[in-house]
Amino acid sequence: MASGKRISVSIRPLHYADIPACARITSDAFSVDPHTIVKGLGREPYDMYTISRSDFLNTLHRKTCIYVKAVDDETGEIVGHAGWSFRGLDPELIPWVGPGDAKPEAEEQAEGQEKNDEPKGEDRKDDRNAEENSIDRLHALEDADMQYWLSNLVPTDTPCMFVRGLIVSPQYQSRGVGSALMRHGNAIADNLGLTVWVHSSHQAYEAYKKFGFETMRELDLDLDEYAPRAPREGEEVMGDKGSRKWGRYVIRYMKRLPREGGTAH
Repeated sequence: MASGKRISVSIRPLHYADIPACARITSDAFSVDPHTIVKGLGREPYDMYTISRSDFLNTLHRKTCIYVKAVDDETGEIVGHAGWSFRGLDPELIPWVGPGDAKPEAEEQAEGQEKNDEPKGEDRKDDRNAEENSIDRLHALEDADMQYWLSNLVPTDTPCMFVRGLIVSPQYQSRGVGSALMRHGNAIADNLGLTVWVHSSHQAYEAYKKFGFETMRELDLDLDEYAPRAPREGEEVMGDKGSRKWGRYVIRYMKRLPREGGTAH
């Protein structure tokens, strides 16, 4: 178990060779998230390792996305990662570095199958003959709310940044890693004069609030309304484990205004 002692980390560009480690960090971090556990009870696979790995492979090369890793200065281990995408900004202004290695040949994606830089709901098969179940309804609700956020709350005529993800390995949480990643992204936004938007998990809300993000919209979910079964012994829930309830989970759409003195227009 981690000691809780703060560690020194370096923020470095993320490479293709780092993808398996970073995808595993994402999977481990979300494995104790009740919202993710419930979504994994649906008929469609919801494997956070696969989702994270696919997103990296599809977007790591794009010059409208910045990805970094947090490396423990003492051990050289990757202990966290983060990514941001940009909308409406001249690409020449984006401080893109990109991966320092080549994309594995076996992972080359067919042209035209890349994902958009903006956050959006997960892609799933359109099975019109299958009866919609409760997890389908949960996905549909979240997808619709995400699209409302992007269409109605985020100005389309103003350049901005989106947090694509900011994940810390469970063994290194509360040790300064997340703060280092947060400061890195905020510094980019301040330098460019950009508002940063994030679709925050329930657990990350306080951290984003600490670093200047303000809640603009909430989606309050009663997980028990959608879960096909009650939580089993040992599974993480939002409240008392003895209640046999998953509990309420709040997704927050948040923004952070840039400090004065930015350069982007």
